[in-house]
Amino acid sequence: MTARQKSILAGCALLALTVLLFQGLLFSGKILARGDTYYYFYPYWDARNAAYRAGELPLWTSQLFMGLPLLANPQLGTFYPPNWLTAPFRAPVAISLSIVAHSLLAAAGTCALYRQLIRRRWLPALAAGMLYAFAGNLNAHVEQINQLQGLAWMPLLFLLWHRALQGRTRAGLWLALVWALQILSGHSQTIFISALGLFCYALVTCTMQANRQQSQRQLLRAGLLLAAAFAGACLLALPQILPSWEMLQASNRSGGLSWREATAFSLPPRLLPRAILPSYDGQIFSEYSNVLGLSGLGLALLGWLSAAGGRVQRRVWLLLALVGLLLALGRYTPLYWLLAQLPGFNAFRVPARFLSLFSLAAAMLAGMGLDALPRAQRHQWHLPLIAAALAAVVTLALLLPPAPPSLIFGGSAVSARAMGLWLLAGLLLLAGLSRRGRQLPALLLLLCELMLASGHMPYQDLAAPEVYYGQRFTISQLQAYHAQETVPGRTLGVSQLFFDPSELPALRRQFERQSLSARAQFHALDAIKMQETLQPNLALTWGIPSLDGFGGGIAPSRYYTQFSTLLLPEGAPLAPDGRLGETMADPACNGACLPPRRWLDASDTRYLITDKVYDYWHEGVGYDRSLARYWAEIPAPPALPATVDEARILHTAPLPGRKTSQTLPDGLLLSSLPATELAALLSPPPAGIQAITLLPSAHPHLFHNLQPPPFERVLSSEIKLYRLPDSGQRAQLTAATLVVPDSIQGDAAALRHMRAGDATVLHGSAEARHRVPAAGDDLRIVAYSDSRVQLAVRASAPAYVVLRDAWYPGWQATVNGLPAPIFRADLLFRAVPVPAGESTVLFVFNPPSWLAALALSLLCWLLLLALAAMPRIRLRRVQGDK
Repeated sequence: MTARQKSILAGCALLALTVLLFQGLLFSGKILARGDTYYYFYPYWDARNAAYRAGELPLWTSQLFMGLPLLANPQLGTFYPPNWLTAPFRAPVAISLSIVAHSLLAAAGTCALYRQLIRRRWLPALAAGMLYAFAGNLNAHVEQINQLQGLAWMPLLFLLWHRALQGRTRAGLWLALVWALQILSGHSQTIFISALGLFCYALVTCTMQANRQQSQRQLLRAGLLLAAAFAGACLLALPQILPSWEMLQASNRSGGLSWREATAFSLPPRLLPRAILPSYDGQIFSEYSNVLGLSGLGLALLGWLSAAGGRVQRRVWLLLALVGLLLALGRYTPLYWLLAQLPGFNAFRVPARFLSLFSLAAAMLAGMGLDALPRAQRHQWHLPLIAAALAAVVTLALLLPPAPPSLIFGGSAVSARAMGLWLLAGLLLLAGLSRRGRQLPALLLLLCELMLASGHMPYQDLAAPEVYYGQRFTISQLQAYHAQETVPGRTLGVSQLFFDPSELPALRRQFERQSLSARAQFHALDAIKMQETLQPNLALTWGIPSLDGFGGGIAPSRYYTQFSTLLLPEGAPLAPDGRLGETMADPACNGACLPPRRWLDASDTRYLITDKVYDYWHEGVGYDRSLARYWAEIPAPPALPATVDEARILHTAPLPGRKTSQTLPDGLLLSSLPATELAALLSPPPAGIQAITLLPSAHPHLFHNLQPPPFERVLSSEIKLYRLPDSGQRAQLTAATLVVPDSIQGDAAALRHMRAGDATVLHGSAEARHRVPAAGDDLRIVAYSDSRVQLAVRASAPAYVVLRDAWYPGWQATVNGLPAPIFRADLLFRAVPVPAGESTVLFVFNPPSWLAALALSLLCWLLLLALAAMPRIRLRRVQGDK
């Protein structure tokens, strides 16, 4: 068989294996419906692909965090070329295709890396490719698609880096290009891990030269070459880097993370055996997954102990494996206590992600082990060591304390099935290693173990597309109200997802017909609940403005986080990633620690979604306690239906002048009074009221929950939807009597003034404008879209127009066609000065620096591709002349 035929056969084998492993994603018609994929990436990818199809860039969205620069979030991968190919598809299909394509790329890249660096043999190269692409580390990150995309390019980076170190100039150019693609895929920590791995590779290869002087020269050259390649990659990725850098300056991460934050999700040493062994009894937390299996681990140990691959390559990949493993332990190693204070290390959480270096290095060592298998009888002492190591790993997995259920879904204890499969794999592997020339059976054993382990990978937990595409009734109700509003009011969903959908029995039957596992059913139900409450980013999917969201990186801005302290209960932890709805869902507040009414008005939040599971029931009568805090803020007693006769009040403190009729077992008090006396009781409302329920005497079972005015409960299903019909508007005409510096100290002062109820606060060099409201003042929103807002203003005196959308540097404003400054107001919002009289105010999001970066990057791409292709063009000309 010729070399070309072997390469075609190997490519077909990798393609077949990829299709076999991901057949559910490709052919079942089901989608991933769990984790970051569902509630983070699906909404972002749908927004990005919709912009692609419209021939636009996704610059800005008003649906999350009261305004967010979409393009500045690198995790969207807006400029990543493979993502352009997914533009015709909705996010679930697009991400599924990307998972499959990048897994195949990772396998092929690792094969090429092995054949270039170790030996040009296909079976060991296939083993290395299979182990890196289809073992636990890469496959476990299907939920973080941008991380998987970045890791898929890592083998090619090492391949090109090796060739560049050998003095091949064109390889250096291609290194910059591939590195730019990894940057554009959008996972910054993967870029940092790759750079660290390339540096370690150069350090080992250069220091193993014949003499010290030559080693120093080589190391200096390697450092300059690495810096040049990274600089070139940054130029190519400048359209993404510049917006992301601007966003980072306004981010909560601009000053780096604390030690506790930087070491969050470090790999606990007691979980290391479970991370390496296939999870036949459950699904380990994906960040900790690094499945090698006993076959892969045994081959990697044989590769380290044998002479295959040469002394330099064995040491390089052994060092990378140790570095990756040591750094993945994070806070459990003294070394990381120091590293977490350094730039780069203090910019990211989840040290366990350094397992990707360990995964690639172990795959390369396993390939060497398979390569050395025909010569294994020359070193029979290897087998007892390998057998002892495998036995130790299995023993530790059995004896160490079990992982908490939150880290292993499906069971924290090791099952008998897992023990049996581990021992069987170990025995088969040792039998294969003891026989000379058994490369193909060993490769098949590795394949079988990976196939068995794939049954508990996240990409097997698939659900019907309806869990994402299906429009829940909450969404329909909100869209109906939004159709009547010039600018749709914002929504806040507060829920711990404890409720069951009303159609739960029907859903269970449907899941059974679809043959969903228990894990898949759990995630599918959670997905449906998130749709019902629009948490945390699903509002973006349906075009419903939300007060919060899920940043998951450099979003949201620190200004949003500071403003959110006004919304959260006093003493509650900050929510630097957003997700206020999760933080507010506290049982201590009847499941919803809602903010004061004035902050709902200030943020133009008109809709609240809460759970019903915290409603109180007594003697067949329900009491709605979700809005308990607002009874003390009602402007006037509510109007009562004419048909009610009795009012029952659930409260925590005695009512003034009245006897409590009943003390309930959990300490609550229940009072009953004629409905005609309720208005007097609520003028003013006493403290401690939890809920008021009205009952008609004729039909007491047809009770009516009363909401504190002006709230209306417009939907009561498995959740409750409340509406504020007379809440604050998106834009206001106001005076600004307080001006604070645009600094951290100024923001702290603004926060104090806002809590005290002072006037609008401006940040920076604005002028204070005192204005007395007049009858002729008017403000009207003429046009409103994500990146363009037009207002018509009539003011009796100079004033400020405050738009309750997030301030960001890229916004520009004109007043009557002339440029006007935009000031940050009340920590987060935009304010523009307007003169007395009639004015037209126009806000446009158009950052000029972003367009300049795009033009410069396009020029660099053309230049680099021309330089990289020039030697090949010259060679073809020479061959043509001959």
